[in-house]
Amino acid sequence: MENKNNYELSFWLSSELDEKEAEKKFSDLLKELEKLGSLISVSQLPQLKPLAYPIKKEKKFYENAYFGFIQFSLEKNLIVPFKKSLHLNNEIIRFLIIHKEIKEKIKIPSGFFKKSSSTKIKKEETKSKEQEEKPGKEISLEELDEKLNEILKK
Repeated sequence: MENKNNYELSFWLSSELDEKEAEKKFSDLLKELEKLGSLISVSQLPQLKPLAYPIKKEKKFYENAYFGFIQFSLEKNLIVPFKKSLHLNNEIIRFLIIHKEIKEKIKIPSGFFKKSSSTKIKKEETKSKEQEEKPGKEISLEELDEKLNEILKK
């Protein structure tokens, strides 16, 4: 029985590589994952992007790097050796592997989000609050009773 988890690898490749070299490093990562028996579901070719702050690796500062990601499934016991190989790769200046849970898609019935009467109440409450805040003329008890009767008849 296979005991695979879903993961996402996000990584920054050195900006000293040109575009073709970055693509080759990316395909090498894909091949390495496939050798480990991984199933790749989504991937994005690395693209050169500016970094939010300079990153130092091996006495070099990087202000730009190639960003890419790969979503894959891999057996639990193989993720540690894969991480070690990423640490040894000098062209990868930073990486992060997260465990992703794939949630089942749920179909929501079409009438599920109908407007309820509570929205009408909320609108009326806001109107009454606005009226309270505004200074107005004083109303006699008789006028107030008439207005209440009008409202209750509606």
